[in-house]
Amino acid sequence: MYVKRWVRVVRPELILLTATALSGCTTLPRNGPTGSQISRGVTKQNAIGFKIVDIAPENIGALSTISSPTGALAALSANGVIDRIGPGDILSVEIYEIGVTLFGGHASIGSPNASASSETGLSASNETIGNGGVVVDRDGNISLPYIGTIQVAGLTTAQVQDEIVVRLQGQSQSPQVIVSLRRNVANTVVVMGDVANPGHLPLTLARERLLDVIAEKGGISRTVQTGSSTATGTGAQDVVVRFTRRGRVAEQPLDSIVAGSPDDLVLLGGDRIELIRQPRTFTVFGALDRIAQIPFESRTLTLAEALARAGGPNDGRADPRSVFVFRLTPEASLPESEQPGALPVSSAMVMKPVAYRINMMQAQNYFLAQRFVMRDKDLIYIGNASANQPLKLMQALGQLFSPVIAVQNATR
Repeated sequence: MYVKRWVRVVRPELILLTATALSGCTTLPRNGPTGSQISRGVTKQNAIGFKIVDIAPENIGALSTISSPTGALAALSANGVIDRIGPGDILSVEIYEIGVTLFGGHASIGSPNASASSETGLSASNETIGNGGVVVDRDGNISLPYIGTIQVAGLTTAQVQDEIVVRLQGQSQSPQVIVSLRRNVANTVVVMGDVANPGHLPLTLARERLLDVIAEKGGISRTVQTGSSTATGTGAQDVVVRFTRRGRVAEQPLDSIVAGSPDDLVLLGGDRIELIRQPRTFTVFGALDRIAQIPFESRTLTLAEALARAGGPNDGRADPRSVFVFRLTPEASLPESEQPGALPVSSAMVMKPVAYRINMMQAQNYFLAQRFVMRDKDLIYIGNASANQPLKLMQALGQLFSPVIAVQNATR
């Protein structure tokens, strides 16, 4: 009996193709480095001197706290009054007289006793100086008929009344003066920026506070409340108050100001309040479905919440052991265990690049991710799995040879 043997022959071109394919694993396109490549980058090609810090139970306490933003505005607290007349104010001056009047135009005092007053010979003149009011000039003066120029800047309306009465002595029998503030210019504040109704606001003796005038002006604008896009952030947590008083400037987040607190300043004339929209965002890169810039939309945001908003790692491409948070942070604020050593005072606030790493294959690290607090402009990177490269190669070869296979199938 004749037995036919099949001999398996390995063709040289197949060997060459296999070798080329294996070497091509390192040149396949990627959207970022693997975790091991990032780790090697600390010792190689690390011109900026970044370091990797593993998120662990030992340092999560320092990484789960953020510095309190309160107290910045309280430093501008100052004493002052808001009932003093100043340049630009418009005053209303009314002069009442009894008997022989200086200004003429007799009128009875009080309509119920008008006849009795006339019978006793008591008469009065009610003269309002200037129908449009009396404007305080830039030097702080006003001018009145029969009285002349009076320096009123820095005085109250009661003090101006007394000064006018003194000036009228010898010209009028019994002058009585009422001075009121028709238009308040000197004791106003300016509210501008991302506020619903920007403009000037006159202060009253009720002593308005910072949050009072923001509410009076309609609060933050509608654009800030709704957001112009998903990347801009929304709400008061993305608004900073820039407060200017007597040449000094301080900034503080709006939602950190508590009504009645030292930061809720009692306002003085000349204060300037500007609401500035500064959205806090983080970005995500690496092995996930979509690279994106995502707003915080809250005062605090944890790493676990940030990963959930980003959609989480891609099951087919991601290495859950290599989740990084890249951050530029003042070196002085690093936990003591992370600091490279004692630094001179001049270098204490140098911004240092740090990559915080967490292994999401360990169950306890999910609790740590719930405590790790994100900061503005943090960058989350999810590393690619090294095992994905052969899969990418097979997909590439499949795309290369699929047209040939399709033609062969069609010709059979």
